[in-house]
Amino acid sequence: MTNAPTRADLARRVADLEQTRDELREELREARGVLKDLRRESKTARELVPLLTDEAFEAEVARQVGKLDATMKEAMKLATDKIFKSFDDLHAVLMGQDRISRRKGRTPIPEALRAYVAAHDQTPGQAP
Repeated sequence: MTNAPTRADLARRVADLEQTRDELREELREARGVLKDLRRESKTARELVPLLTDEAFEAEVARQVGKLDATMKEAMKLATDKIFKSFDDLHAVLMGQDRISRRKGRTPIPEALRAYVAAHDQTPGQAP
């Protein structure tokens, strides 16, 4: 008894190997197609990265400009309010409504001007 394979066994093995070869070829074909798709998607992604980066950059710039705008508006409002307060204080001093000067016993400016004009009035027909 020999353990040598029979012609039918060899034919079956050859048929199995051919089937395996065909299956491997099909899988290789599919793998090449998937690889081609991946390369195409990779190329598309590389093209989109600068666009996405630009969009992210523009969004960040817009956010920062908005923040700067709000800060500038607040700073301008504070500066304007400070200037208006300074003018209000000056107006109060000039009109004799300055509480600090009154508390210190200083003559209000309007009264001082009236006294000065009355003392130095050189209008003709008036007695000194």
